[in-house]
Amino acid sequence: MNILFIHEVDWQKKVIFDMHEFAESLSILGHSVYVIDYQDTWKRDNWLDFGYLRTKDIPNSQRVYKDASVFLIRPGFLKITVLDRLSAMVTHYFEIQRTIKKFKIDAIILYSVPTNGLQTVLFARKYKVPVVFRSIDSLHGLVKPKILSGITLFFEKIVYRNVDYIVALTPKLADYVITLGADKKRVKLLLFGVDTTKFHPAIDTSALKETLHIGTKDKIILFMGTFFDFSGLDLFIQQFPMVLKEIPEAKLVLVGGGPLYEHIKTLIQKLNLSDNVIITGFQPFELMPEYINLADLCINPFQINETTIDIIPGKIYQYLACAKPVLATPLLGMKELLPDEKSGIFYSDIDDFPKNIITILRDEKLLKTVGDNGYEQCIENNEKWNVVKQLENILKNND
Repeated sequence: MNILFIHEVDWQKKVIFDMHEFAESLSILGHSVYVIDYQDTWKRDNWLDFGYLRTKDIPNSQRVYKDASVFLIRPGFLKITVLDRLSAMVTHYFEIQRTIKKFKIDAIILYSVPTNGLQTVLFARKYKVPVVFRSIDSLHGLVKPKILSGITLFFEKIVYRNVDYIVALTPKLADYVITLGADKKRVKLLLFGVDTTKFHPAIDTSALKETLHIGTKDKIILFMGTFFDFSGLDLFIQQFPMVLKEIPEAKLVLVGGGPLYEHIKTLIQKLNLSDNVIITGFQPFELMPEYINLADLCINPFQINETTIDIIPGKIYQYLACAKPVLATPLLGMKELLPDEKSGIFYSDIDDFPKNIITILRDEKLLKTVGDNGYEQCIENNEKWNVVKQLENILKNND
């Protein structure tokens, strides 16, 4: 099949997630895979760099697997605030139509709405190409300011009503798209897939521990991912001295970066936590299993709001695949799929994180039992190729 992925983030710079895994895995299975993206984190190369309107093609692109091959298509846009998205909406309009015709696209997997969702639905219908929407977020909740969030919500309703299928990451997200007008019969659950040949417990971390100056007696708490405003990391760092008071050998390892990065660095210095908090910045994807295997306990202290309540971050399954227990705030999207310690997850309000971390880290047997529970859950339900095959079958049945 000729399969087209469409999103509105930078394929080459975005932290590796669901879209990269699916696109590259389908290419390994023998499909011709194309990706249309938008460089949402653009910067000017110089003061005369106002962008471009032509399309740039990057064949044989890959982020996750060396034997994958994705044909990346980048419509032009103007590097001028406000006009960047508006110009992209126009260039994507023409490029989506051109790509469907030129590469004889058999199916489209759509991740986005405001920049290119309506264009996708329009041309897919014109050329009778089925569209599967991948729902991993409440999209309008990610958009600021409020007026743009409202416009995005309006577009979401149109897109959800006009695609052929919606594959939702969680049951709560399935409910969400149905409330916005999606046909219940065309909404399916498709879990996050983990490559268990890469993410597993049997990984040697001795060299990394030496690099990060982690001792044999240290208790490691780990967070991996983007430091979003809603990540809760700033709140937890302010609480971390409470953990150190009871467990002085505790160390917090933060792998990633993002909007809160500089604020978190400032907090670490202000609270004199430099000896006990290691902040690495973004690291190559291939090193993620090694970083996770440093941990005694992984955390997800996300604040619960409209943006986060229905989701489950993909890193949760990567933690579980490495047999690491997780302490998380009770996001409804998570609790519905991973309800309790039998699934590898401890739940706690953010205010109670220090107390619960102290209790958990002091109980080695509990750490191992809950970690093993999560590993078994992940192996049973989230093995990558099983999930990819499910998506492939949905695409073939629509072809």
